[in-house]
Amino acid sequence: MSRLTRVDLNGVLSDRPSLDYLLAGVVVAGHVLIIRQSGSGDFLSWIESDRRSDVYSGSGAVIATLGGLSAIGLAIYQSASGDRSKAIRVLYGNELRRNWRGLLVMAGLSSLLCYLCMALDQEKDPISIRFVFEWAMVFAVVRFVRLVWIFDRILQIADRDLTDAPRRTPAAPSARWRRSNAENRAEITPGNGDNQSLEAQAPGA
Repeated sequence: MSRLTRVDLNGVLSDRPSLDYLLAGVVVAGHVLIIRQSGSGDFLSWIESDRRSDVYSGSGAVIATLGGLSAIGLAIYQSASGDRSKAIRVLYGNELRRNWRGLLVMAGLSSLLCYLCMALDQEKDPISIRFVFEWAMVFAVVRFVRLVWIFDRILQIADRDLTDAPRRTPAAPSARWRRSNAENRAEITPGNGDNQSLEAQAPGA
């Protein structure tokens, strides 16, 4: 990594976004195993179908909103113009594009699954569609952690570019500007001729 890009953009979070699918599946599979072994912990089965539908609908809207937040980080990334930001685009442009694309996929896929669960859920959930909802939620949470991680790195890069930028010294006034400023001051200052004209008009008043 070059000196300009000391903010670390390497690691599993950046290089392996496809692991989010597997991680969400492992978490849900572990939850299902706990339910089968202990007979408890299936919290979504404790509420009625209409209330589960409300949960599905509200969660889908929240996930879609979180996906929209990725546009903020993308705007900051695109507007950054410092040396580090340029180096990041060259060295890690593909990885960043893949991560931004994954965040948009998260928003669309998780929201779609939430609304699918809302449509297919029935009383006592005979097809266990609630576990599909759990996978969508875990997947959205994992991708949101990725969004926060990338957003933090992009902000660090933008901040360092701003703080390290050389300060420009103000240019010295030119001779033309000084001459023009002196003329403006002379026009504003009242002359002796004005005072004499006022004194000449006074007796006839």
